[in-house]
Amino acid sequence: MKLQYRHAGTGAVPVRSSLNEREVVSTQNKLALMTLLSGVVMAGLLALLIGWSMFDIISDFKSAATLKARNHELIATFNKLQIHLGNAEKSERGYIAGSELSVAPYVAAVEEVRWTTDLVHALVSKDPLQRKRAVQLEERVEARLATLQFLVEMREAGNMRSAQLLMSSEQDNLETERVNDMLKEMENHENTLLNEALLVRDNAYGKIWSMLAAVTFFLFGGAVWQYRRVRRFMHHAANSLAEMRYLANHDALTGLPNRRLLQDRLDAHIGNAGKDCKSLAVMYMDLDGFKKVNDTIGHDAGDELLQHVARRLKASIRASDTVARIGGDEFIVVVPELDGPATAAHIAGTLVEAISKPYSIKGRTVSISTSIGISLYPGNGTCSGDLLNSADQALNQAKNSGKNQYRFALDPASSSEPVSASASMPAPAH
Repeated sequence: MKLQYRHAGTGAVPVRSSLNEREVVSTQNKLALMTLLSGVVMAGLLALLIGWSMFDIISDFKSAATLKARNHELIATFNKLQIHLGNAEKSERGYIAGSELSVAPYVAAVEEVRWTTDLVHALVSKDPLQRKRAVQLEERVEARLATLQFLVEMREAGNMRSAQLLMSSEQDNLETERVNDMLKEMENHENTLLNEALLVRDNAYGKIWSMLAAVTFFLFGGAVWQYRRVRRFMHHAANSLAEMRYLANHDALTGLPNRRLLQDRLDAHIGNAGKDCKSLAVMYMDLDGFKKVNDTIGHDAGDELLQHVARRLKASIRASDTVARIGGDEFIVVVPELDGPATAAHIAGTLVEAISKPYSIKGRTVSISTSIGISLYPGNGTCSGDLLNSADQALNQAKNSGKNQYRFALDPASSSEPVSASASMPAPAH
C-alpha cells in the first residue's frame, strides 16, 4: 500500500492514503456482488435441473399415456375389422340373387371393412414397421374381399353350385387366417411398444426421487457454500472495519496511538482523575538530533529510528500509561493515577535515559537524546488542551536550557531549574 509523506518538525511522517478505505469498500462490494451472482447462478442451475427433470418425467408419462390410448384404439380397430370381415362373409353366404334386401348387408359390411382398414393405416402412420404391415394387411383383406365378391358375382349369374365347388372351406379358412395372423402380429408389436413405454413410465417414478435427492443435495450444498461465502464476506468486512478503526487511531509507522486516540484517552483519564481526586501527568517529548539523522543517513533510517524509539518508550512505561506519536519526532506520554511529581520525575528520567542509549541503524551507530516537558493535572490545567499547552511550553524551556532533560511546567514542589538526565532523581515506586 502506498504511503504519502508530509514533513512536520524534523521528521517524515507516513500518512495512509485515503485509497486504503476505497480499496476496502471496493473489495467488500466485489465480494457482495460475487456472492449475489453465485447465488443467482446456483438458483438458475437448480431451476434448470428441476425444469429438465420435470420435462423428461412429463415426457415419459405423456408418451406412455399416448401409446396406451393408441394401443387401446388400435386393438379395438383390429377387433372391428375382424367383426366387419365376418359380417361380410355371413352376408355373402346369405346372399340371394335379385334381392335388394340381401345385397344391402353385404355391401355395408364391405364398406365397413375398407373404412376400418383405412383407420388402421391412419393409426399406425408414425411407425414405419407398422405402416409396412398395414399395407400387407390391406392386401390380404382385399384378397379376401375379392374372393367374396367373386362368389357374389357367381351367385348373380345363377351358378350357385359352381360357386360352392370353386371355393372350398380350406381356402376360406386360409384367407381368414392370413388376415388374423397379420392382425395378431401388429397387435403384438403394439403391445411390445406399450410395455416398453410403461416400463419407462415406471422408471420415471424413480427419476422423481432421484431429482428430489439431487435438488436436496444442491440446496444443502448451495446453502453451505453461500453460508461460507457470506461468512467470509462478513469476516472480511469485520477485519476491514477493525483495520480502518486501527488506522484511524494509530500511527502507521510506529503503531502507537495517534493524536485522535490520545485525545480520547487523555479526556477519559482526566474524567477519572476528577472523580477520584487523583493527579496525572502529561509528558511532551521531542527527539534531539533526529533531523541530523534524516539529513545524513536518510529518511528510511529516520523511520527505522522512530520505530526503535517507539519500542523503547513502550518498554519504559506502565501498562496503564499511554504513549502516542503526534507527528514527526514528537511523542506524548500520559501517566494516570499519579502519586505525585516525584513519580512523574522518575518516569521522565527513565525515558530520557532509555532514549539516550545508542541505536544500530543500517549498520551504523546512532545516538540521540530527548527533551521532555511535563504538565500535571490539576495544577497545570483541568482539560486536555491546557495540559498539552503547558507541557509544550515546558518542553521549549527544556530544549532552550540545553536539551537531554525534562522540565516541569510551573510546579512549585519541584525545582524551578531544568533537570537533566544525569541529575540525581528520586526513585519512588513505579
